[in-house]
Amino acid sequence: MQDLTSENVLTSLNKGAFAPFYLFYGPEDFWLEITLDRIKKELIPDSVKDFNLETLYGGEISPQEILNRAHLVPFMSPHRLLIVRGTENFTKGALEQFLPYMDSPVDSTCIIWISNKADLTGIFYKRFKELGRAVNFKKLSERQVYSWLQKRAKELELDINKEASSFIYQIVGSNLRDLFSEIFKLSLRYPNSKIGVEQIKELTTFSRLFTVFDLVDYVSKRDTPHAIVVLSKLFETQGRDPSAALGLLGMLARQIRLILKAKSGLKKGGGRPGAIDRLRPLPNFVIEKCLDQERFWQEEELEDALNNIYDADGLIRTGSKGDLVLENLIFLLCFPRHLK
Repeated sequence: MQDLTSENVLTSLNKGAFAPFYLFYGPEDFWLEITLDRIKKELIPDSVKDFNLETLYGGEISPQEILNRAHLVPFMSPHRLLIVRGTENFTKGALEQFLPYMDSPVDSTCIIWISNKADLTGIFYKRFKELGRAVNFKKLSERQVYSWLQKRAKELELDINKEASSFIYQIVGSNLRDLFSEIFKLSLRYPNSKIGVEQIKELTTFSRLFTVFDLVDYVSKRDTPHAIVVLSKLFETQGRDPSAALGLLGMLARQIRLILKAKSGLKKGGGRPGAIDRLRPLPNFVIEKCLDQERFWQEEELEDALNNIYDADGLIRTGSKGDLVLENLIFLLCFPRHLK
């Protein structure tokens, strides 16, 4: 069966149709933990959490002890909740000891196994798949992130429009923890409000003056002096470690690919409407930015730019200093092709 999403699980919880066991896995650990917190809050009353909520760890407790605890009667609550972290630390034989319980679980107990393992092979993991109890917290696509942002904003009593969602994504990236932090700060500054790009700019110092989005904008316009100034400020605020440098490269590569897509739409005779069609379903804010930046580039220069970015990525990943590699890259990207 197809994996569940966190939304599926929370919907079941709200309807009172929560299953007696699930497997949580996937790379998006922040959203996994948020979902887990909601389940704890909804399933077990605060006053009896000490008696009915347990967190256990694979490799530190035997399967039999977990099963024994699963059979305990809830205390002054309809349910007990067992969270078993580090499921991948159990041996194959130990995991198979849970299989009989999965055929006849205790209705009043919910067990949530959490695995950091991406490759779910073996009969234990396959059983969750077969029963439709595997919940995959996978990385969201850009379009899914926009929807995720708007849902989280609504929960915080904010109304964020599409352009604002896109802007947050552009300056923060795809990390859900960082994105949630930004909208939470917005909820404190502008409670019960409609949020646009201007409110975001006013709130966040680094996004107001020196942002990754600014860097991409200057590079796309090949404004070398401003791009180098922004890059230096980004180093000051975000550090010079390899992960920060690779994050900047990712943003640059993405924007160059979008500009190339816009130029391709124009080149094929569709004009501006054709370019817009090729860039959908991106928000209008991003589409307009790409169309504005497209006029500064030739198609060959965009292809060269992507090659230079990929080369820089390889240099950083093999030990070269990220700040120096990026500074050289900015000159390569900004310097007009016919002057090279």
